Formats: sequence, structure tokens, C-alpha cells
Amino acid sequence: MTIVLDSCTAIEIILNREKTGELKEILNSADEIVTSSLYRIEVANVLLKYYRGGFIEKNTCDKLLTLAENLIDDFVDISENNHEALREAIRLNHSTYDMLFLTLSRSREATLLTLDERLKKLAEQENIKYFTL
Repeated sequence: MTIVLDSCTAIEIILNREKTGELKEILNSADEIVTSSLYRIEVANVLLKYYRGGFIEKNTCDKLLTLAENLIDDFVDISENNHEALREAIRLNHSTYDMLFLTLSRSREATLLTLDERLKKLAEQENIKYFTL
């Protein structure tokens, strides 16, 4: 089974939050974990916000980013599905960022792993497999 991991879910895992155990079990069951190359900058940006907010230390940021990157087997270049993501964002009235993960799930016949409830609803609407937690 191939899993597409989105950024918000990776943050949950690397910050060792409430659902980390369940999420790690799901990832451990995967044959392959893929994501959009957008993931790298999205995770880095969230870490920056946590640092600026005083929730994590400066020296922790790099370690957490490395942890997030190590969750992934294959980073798919945005160019592979950027146009499709834009078309779907327009059609579904949702962010292009999230559509990169949704369209990647569809094109790879993968299961989406996200904690974003709105994105899960769109996946269900579009007949794309996703995990429910």
C-alpha cells in the first residue's frame, strides 16, 4: 500500500501529539510513503511559526524538519501535478496546497493520510481512499 502523507499530519507526528501512535502504526504498514515536494516548505514554515511563538527552541527546528523528511520515501516534484491541483482547487473550491496531496493520492492510487477533516470529505467525495482516525 502506498500512502500520501500531508504536512499537517507530519507535524502531529514529529511533535509527538495525541494521535502520533496511531499515525505511526499506519505509516509502518505502508509499502511506500510519498508526498508532494511542497511538504518540505510547509513543514518548515509551521516549525518557524512554532519557534516564533515560543513553543519550540531554535536548535530543535532542524531536528524536527529532519524527522519530518525522514518519514517520506519519495518526494514528488510539484510539476507532476501542479496543473491538475489548480484545476481541482478551482472545481472543488479548496486550496491548491491541499489539492497537491489529493491529486497525488489519485494519480498514485494511494491512500491519503491527513488529519484535515475538510480534505477527508473531499477525498470521500472524489472516491479517493483515506484513513479515518
